[in-house]
Amino acid sequence: MSKSKRTGKSLAFTPNNCPKAELVTLGFTEEQAQRMMNTRRVLPIVENRKAPCMDARKLWERIGKPHGRFNMWVDHNIKPLLGNDNGFAEISAKVTKGGTGRPRTDYTLSRDIAAHLAMMANTPEGRDVRDYFLDMEDLALRLAKHLPVRVATLVSTDNELTHHCIKKAAEAAKQGNIRRDLTFVVANDWEKSIKSLVCEVLTGYPAGHWREALGGNRGIRDVLTTDDLVLYSRCYDVAASLFCAGYTDRKVLKDSLFPTFGHRINPADYGLLVRNAA
Repeated sequence: MSKSKRTGKSLAFTPNNCPKAELVTLGFTEEQAQRMMNTRRVLPIVENRKAPCMDARKLWERIGKPHGRFNMWVDHNIKPLLGNDNGFAEISAKVTKGGTGRPRTDYTLSRDIAAHLAMMANTPEGRDVRDYFLDMEDLALRLAKHLPVRVATLVSTDNELTHHCIKKAAEAAKQGNIRRDLTFVVANDWEKSIKSLVCEVLTGYPAGHWREALGGNRGIRDVLTTDDLVLYSRCYDVAASLFCAGYTDRKVLKDSLFPTFGHRINPADYGLLVRNAA
């Protein structure tokens, strides 16, 4: 167990790095999530929407190669914008020698210009890009609602519980009840036990069952909806507070939590097969 405090950095996803599993957790379909993953490589969300930063050739390929040839597409869509003062400031042209020795002009577009050209493309891929922009706006709103719960509340409780477990284990080692070299191992076991108990109270299953069922490195926190995550956070905060106050017996903790939080989260909502918990 690390002594450093958690910052929540691993939970603070942005529209540009939000993984596919998280997109699905936030309510997007598999198709939407895959489209967002594919398109944002070419059209990421950027702070300065007016600065040239996106490769025009990659955009042309992503929207289905309208007009058949890149130069023809440029003639119809980019060059007319170069006569516009605002458009010119958002387009950068660079001439280089091609493989045959002939000069080749590459263009870098601002995010706004790229979006405009993508939406003009009368191709299935162009329509995908239009849907992508709508989805990304929706994603930004969902992240704004979802992430404060993960980052602020959960990380605060994590840090409080970790600090208490390390302090409690260090005292036990000082008194000779455990070996000093096992201080962090014991503290880590206590912390995991509390989190697993919270999971079991809320869903009927310990944390290990969720992690095994979800596969990979994901746990229950990675898949809960915003409403269920708020419920989890409340239960976790109460459990951690009781443990820090000296209530260390697992049965006592479970009996204290169950009347308020017992089975409030349905594992079937997350694709887990419901069975009699051990």
